[in-house]
Amino acid sequence: RAMGLEGPPEISEEQWRRSYITIIRRNWHLLPYEQLLELLDWSEEEMAFTLREDDFLYVKLGNLKPKCDPLIYEEPNDATRAREAEIAATLQNVFPKGVGAPGTPLFDFVRELSSPMEEEIKPIKSLLSPRFCYSYFALYGDPLLEPELDPFPEGYLERLAASGVDGVWLQGVLFKLAPYPWDPKLSEGHETRLENLRQLVARAKEHGIGVYLYLNEPRSMPLSFFEDRPELKGVVEGDYAAVCTSATPVQEYLTEAVAYVCRQVPDLAGFFTITASENLTNCWSHHRGEGCPRCSNREPSEVIAEVGQLIQAGIDSTSSEARLISWDWGWKDEWAKGIIDRLPKKAAHMSVSEWSIPIKRGGVDSVVGEYS
Repeated sequence: RAMGLEGPPEISEEQWRRSYITIIRRNWHLLPYEQLLELLDWSEEEMAFTLREDDFLYVKLGNLKPKCDPLIYEEPNDATRAREAEIAATLQNVFPKGVGAPGTPLFDFVRELSSPMEEEIKPIKSLLSPRFCYSYFALYGDPLLEPELDPFPEGYLERLAASGVDGVWLQGVLFKLAPYPWDPKLSEGHETRLENLRQLVARAKEHGIGVYLYLNEPRSMPLSFFEDRPELKGVVEGDYAAVCTSATPVQEYLTEAVAYVCRQVPDLAGFFTITASENLTNCWSHHRGEGCPRCSNREPSEVIAEVGQLIQAGIDSTSSEARLISWDWGWKDEWAKGIIDRLPKKAAHMSVSEWSIPIKRGGVDSVVGEYS
């Protein structure tokens, strides 16, 4: 207030929950780790999970936490008070009526998109199917275990259907949806997640919308996981290693886990996979399969396509009509044909239509790439 600012607006629990990435990003270079945890009221485990799993947040923060001294409050001295007065005078000059509070509360669009539509609108018939999308306002976390994180409330499904969308997707982590044979604790709560997934699938189906799960599997594990299971260990990356898909027990797990999900959620529309990017999964997923004693003797296209074969086998072992969509995100160009040739005939291949198209911007020649 000494700087001419009005009292801070009241922050709701919903606003607080949705702004955590902004809080982390703006304080990453200001606060030590301990005070950052205190500010967020998080445990070390919660922070570690978010930094690793929330769309690679730690990578976006530079793969480094700067060393920061603790922030300690001191009573303002004369110089501080003089500077406060200067800032207050500037604000008064620029905003003579005061800065004021925002006209619309932060994240009010979530309420707007989630509320029932005021009038019924006939859905647009799309020329493409499936035409699926992600939630505009999903929070990262465990939405199938935490109902308050529902990424697709009823009003939003109505609006999506009205715009011609016939599918939605959310991430599925297999060890959270099906029993994990090597560490059952990782699968605690999977029955609840499957029940909530069934409910979401049923709600979406009423609007003519199918639910797809994005799979990036099998997830790598900490090196300690392999101390008693060396036969499962694949390529090492930092403190983690791939759960090698060339190992027979892992192949059986992938097929059985997918089959389990399909049996439990029979109306699931399908799965789409990323097999050569994002998390470390199969040993060739980060293009370094030569570091695995098994996968180094196999073609990358063979290993990657096999993941699709195993998932399709899981679907086929049930009565599910779920569709497998294999996305080529991250595949090397020289791998693509070999992978596509080996994919199950039932599977669809999804590509990026603009990839490698020549462009010229500001007189500079380039091609369309991942973040161009």
